[in-house]
Amino acid sequence: MIYLDNAATTFPKPAEVKRAVADCIEKIGGNPGRGAHALSLVAAETVYDARCEIADFLGVPDPSSIVFTPNATYALNLALYTRVERGDHILISDQEHNAVLRPVARLQKDGIADYSVFSGQGDVLANLKKGETKETAILICNPISNVTGDRLPVREIAAYSKARGFYLIIDGSQWIGHGTPDRTVTHLADAIAVPGHKALYGIQGSGFLYLKNATNCNPFICGGSGSESANPEMPPYLPDRYEAGTLSTPAIASLAAGIRFLRARDPDLIAERERLLVRYAREKLSDIPGIILYGNENAASSVLSFRESLRSPEETARRLDKIGIAVRAGLHCAPLIHRRLGTFPEGTVRISFGAFNTANDVDKLVSSLREMKQY
Repeated sequence: MIYLDNAATTFPKPAEVKRAVADCIEKIGGNPGRGAHALSLVAAETVYDARCEIADFLGVPDPSSIVFTPNATYALNLALYTRVERGDHILISDQEHNAVLRPVARLQKDGIADYSVFSGQGDVLANLKKGETKETAILICNPISNVTGDRLPVREIAAYSKARGFYLIIDGSQWIGHGTPDRTVTHLADAIAVPGHKALYGIQGSGFLYLKNATNCNPFICGGSGSESANPEMPPYLPDRYEAGTLSTPAIASLAAGIRFLRARDPDLIAERERLLVRYAREKLSDIPGIILYGNENAASSVLSFRESLRSPEETARRLDKIGIAVRAGLHCAPLIHRRLGTFPEGTVRISFGAFNTANDVDKLVSSLREMKQY
């Protein structure tokens, strides 16, 4: 199997990650923060070490600002619903995933807040300013599109958001892990939602939300936190305020191991290899008659979308799967950008690279597409 769907979840997982999960299940087993016995304490230490690993990777000072979640979708909902107030206006880009679009649409439907969408094409800051209102309080942006790999000027957006006093939520699903995180942005952001199972190479069910602070933030889910058990309300401090219930220690251990895997090999070098593979794939695919490519040809990312002029994306993906090449077809849970591209409602075929892909994978994809044109 040639796996070209790393933007959905990276595969295979590094040996270090698999070992961390196995060790956690076989040797630790305790519930973190729910006891004073040795196994519970070791589990709590594993979780704390992971917080420190993540905080150091992001370049943020306080490990307690890392709140563990099952995925980025949960983290985005947590960031938004704990901060939004009635009457707020929310700005989002047209690169956003349904993990952002659906929560803000629900808030608008329920009459709590409204939202508008700014284009990620052209003068992005000018587009953003046009969508701003007197009630704008929250800005959400996805620095790298999961469809085209196009990048937003996230530094400029973060600086503008700070100057305007907006609460800035960043969807780091296609950003964190693809190179060393931009410290300028992480220091300006109020919240960053990150999945563990994508570019950080953890297992599915891992993720986190970086929160600068919990001031003026409402509870999200209530329950046991392992601290202040006599208090009928959730603790007022991070991370306990937002970590109700038992954490998945194996998933958290996998996330920390994935970050260590990246750092040992230099995330910037891995990201550059992925970018080179995208450029190589774009060059090779552009030579095939009937292939339509999408996105900025100079985009520096690990993602590329295309489609065959005479086949639907679903049919292309199905045929590739039959010969052992895994790609993704459809809207990729990001309908807004497909409307801008003119690929709605069928979408595109997406290929996305990870640390274990090679130029041979691209060559096999290209030769397969050429063969498929004969049938």
